[in-house]
Amino acid sequence: MKILLVEDHPGSRRNLQRLIARRGHDVTAVTSAEDAEAALAAETFPFLILDWMLPGKSGVDLCRQLRAGPKGDEMFILLVTAKADTEALQQALDAGANDYLTKPLDIALLNVRISVAERQIRELTERNQARAALVQSARTMTNILEKTTDGFFAVDSEWKLTYVNAEAEAMVGRNREDLLGGLLWERFPALVGSIFQTNYEKVMADQVAIEFEAVDFTGKIWYDVHAYPSNGGVSVFFRDISERKKSETERLTTSKLESLGTLAGGIAHDLNNILTVISGNIGLAQIEAPVDSGSLLGFLSKAGQAAQHAAHLSSQLLTFSKGGAPLKKVVSMGELLEHSAEFALYGSNLRADFDIAVDLWKAEVDAGQIEQVVNALMLNAREAMPQGGTVRVRARNVVFEENTNAPLPSGRYIKVSISDRGLGISEELRTKIFDPYFTTKPTGTGLGLAISYSVVKKHGGLLLLENSSGEGSTFAFYLRASETISSGGAEARAAGRLFHYNHQRILVMDDEEAIRELTSQLLGTLGYEVTAVPDGLEAVRLYERSLRKGEHFQAVILDATVRGGMGGVATIERLRSMDPKVNAIICSGYSDEAALSEFLAYGFRGALPKPFTRSELADALQRAFETPNAN
Repeated sequence: MKILLVEDHPGSRRNLQRLIARRGHDVTAVTSAEDAEAALAAETFPFLILDWMLPGKSGVDLCRQLRAGPKGDEMFILLVTAKADTEALQQALDAGANDYLTKPLDIALLNVRISVAERQIRELTERNQARAALVQSARTMTNILEKTTDGFFAVDSEWKLTYVNAEAEAMVGRNREDLLGGLLWERFPALVGSIFQTNYEKVMADQVAIEFEAVDFTGKIWYDVHAYPSNGGVSVFFRDISERKKSETERLTTSKLESLGTLAGGIAHDLNNILTVISGNIGLAQIEAPVDSGSLLGFLSKAGQAAQHAAHLSSQLLTFSKGGAPLKKVVSMGELLEHSAEFALYGSNLRADFDIAVDLWKAEVDAGQIEQVVNALMLNAREAMPQGGTVRVRARNVVFEENTNAPLPSGRYIKVSISDRGLGISEELRTKIFDPYFTTKPTGTGLGLAISYSVVKKHGGLLLLENSSGEGSTFAFYLRASETISSGGAEARAAGRLFHYNHQRILVMDDEEAIRELTSQLLGTLGYEVTAVPDGLEAVRLYERSLRKGEHFQAVILDATVRGGMGGVATIERLRSMDPKVNAIICSGYSDEAALSEFLAYGFRGALPKPFTRSELADALQRAFETPNAN
């Protein structure tokens, strides 16, 4: 052990140095307080022996000075004095001396004092090491708390904030200097009565740790909170998990949508089969009705229109839940816009103001899906104008030339604009309105515009927010104009031309007996000879038997989905293997059936979605006969 001896008398200094060195200690001897200070500045001495009377600064003054220093309690000081009175000795102890020794020195007593000092220094060293370790641990913990990505704060038993880390400052937007020392409930009054207060009080009262998730008073920010009992108070780690909660909500919503899609598909299929029977029989009734029964024909016409509207609703449900590929037909966009806009505003305090070009081109679109786009945009307009007003629907022909900055490839398009007179959309929200699940409505799903954007894009077009201000917003979408010149719909074609392919043999495959019977009756009225079977295997056997006899079927209508049997896609593969020139039409109650929109890729020449009318059935056959065989 290193010992610093401060003694101005040469003889006493030598004797003490020799006696102490015999105990195996390393003794440095100096003659004054000033020399002692210089020695202490150069190295550390855990044990000091100071003579009271020194030239210049006394040993008592040096003792008092050392004790007041930054490491004054880390050394043992033995004061040597010729004074033996109690008052003087008390003065030495008051100056900070651990012990004292009176002159003349008693060797035995000196050894006792040194033994006591050695023991106390060992204890002091152990205590200082423990203190240093504790300080280092506290420093490390503080460093960790300052660098962690979690917010952290601590309160004492009286709920006073004793620590707030930098991340907590940033998360709550408050300066820690303004928080420390204040009561938690006063600094954050929004916590009062919340789940945060309930759980923090439980931690303090029961001395148990609690982990929980909770949303702040705004309802927008979610926190993952870990609260622990600590020194009679509570220590809390918390982190912002709003994005994670949003992802979980989106995954849950996606899962629900997938389930809804499966349910909707089954409902749409069964409903479309029923509607096919209803629509078909209405068509048959119209044929059988006397020509002079105007009222009856009018009633049947209205019933047919209602059945078609029901079919649109089922396809819209499927589009919202699955977003199927569009099944396109050439339609009058003007009529579609007027019909869908009026329907969307039905029962509201808004009216539609139509500005549709007289020469508006037709478009080849999935009418049900485009109606859903219009419905979503009109719904936005309704919500933007809760007090009522006018929604302007404008449609024009536009042509995008090559080598321009047009938003779409060159070609002919129909531009549809829907304008409201609401308060507009703020700048920061304009880039998010087409994001899935983004909504500003408490009960909204955030899917209307996202699915509309997807639908228009699948049609080769574009949906955008054209402009928005405090006076209202305008959404616009572009659809490619049809290159086909059409003078009317399927009904007009069916009623206005002769069918050159009647008196042909048609094979119908459908697992629903009512559909088989109805289709046979409708085809019979068109002049076709019909054979109907319930599944694909029976269709293959009958087709093969007819081939061997030389009695070919000129066309085959195959239902895509057969419960417990072979459906249309598998059946066409078998038929094509025995007759590459088979003329087949795919029929389905699933409006998003891939084979409907891409029938040529599956080997079919036509597609017939359910429900269908007599005219649509006739038109599908006519198209199939006119379509050249891919082989």
